[in-house]
Amino acid sequence: MAVLGKQVSGSVDYMDLFTAGIFKFYSEKALQPMIGNGTMMSGAIKLGAGLMSRKFLGRGILGDALSLGLAIDGVEDILFGLHGGLPRNNVGGW
Repeated sequence: MAVLGKQVSGSVDYMDLFTAGIFKFYSEKALQPMIGNGTMMSGAIKLGAGLMSRKFLGRGILGDALSLGLAIDGVEDILFGLHGGLPRNNVGGW
């Protein structure tokens, strides 16, 4: 468990990454029926929500994890929206 406190990059440690991953996983599934997933619009909403969550929840494990998880998911959605998604069944594309 000593690994969880080690820095990954800058001020982000493994505990932040682990908790952000949990928030990303569950928030993506919870928000999909309301705002969609993998679109420019859903990405912008998630980035905004990440910014606002940090403002209202402040720093700490909860605020950092929710903010980072939503921001990562938001950027992922914008990239999928720009790229048009990845090919299915490994046909074509990359």
